[in-house]
Amino acid sequence: MIPAIPRPDDAFTGLELIILLVVLIGATALLLVYLGGGEISDWARSFPGGLVAESMYVSGDALQPVGSIIGFSAVSGAQGGTMVLYPHPDPNRLGSVQLAVSLFIGDTGAIDMDRLNVEWKSGESSEPVQKSDTIPLICPNWTIVKKNNILPGHSADADNLLEPGEQFLILACPAKPAAPYQSFTLILQPDGVAMPLPITRTSPMRIMPVNNLG
Repeated sequence: MIPAIPRPDDAFTGLELIILLVVLIGATALLLVYLGGGEISDWARSFPGGLVAESMYVSGDALQPVGSIIGFSAVSGAQGGTMVLYPHPDPNRLGSVQLAVSLFIGDTGAIDMDRLNVEWKSGESSEPVQKSDTIPLICPNWTIVKKNNILPGHSADADNLLEPGEQFLILACPAKPAAPYQSFTLILQPDGVAMPLPITRTSPMRIMPVNNLG
């Protein structure tokens, strides 16, 4: 018996395959929203000006450090140009760290820094560090010190959305300053599905007013 030759309409066409993929992706998204107890609108929240800043909910835009991490002793005063107040000053401990962050090259969304979760971990202890827009910065807190654009002749927006081409300089200080040669981790967790940015450093044996932590 001669086997039947499949007709063209027996196989998927390219258009049918695309339609099937779209249906499967849509069904998966609805299932995730249902299981998470959220709403579809959570996947496309927008910000003033019409910018869909939270594309990171889908694309996973993430933070990366830029340059060196600078640490300051736990002494009240100007640290990196920002006034900082410590409830219990101690010049022999590391009180705050300053670092610049940007989006990974190629990311096209934005990260809402007002909704950034910051955590300071040292040994077995862990503490959340809240954002503050008040200067002087009273520890424990973190703040945005400066906003830059990496493109010559361009300025960063006034809002707190970290967008492609921008760099934000942030300063963070915990409730318990780090002792000499103590390891600590500053964790920056954007809201959404973006991966957290953990920054682990060790305070120097001899803590100076300004310390380059690498």
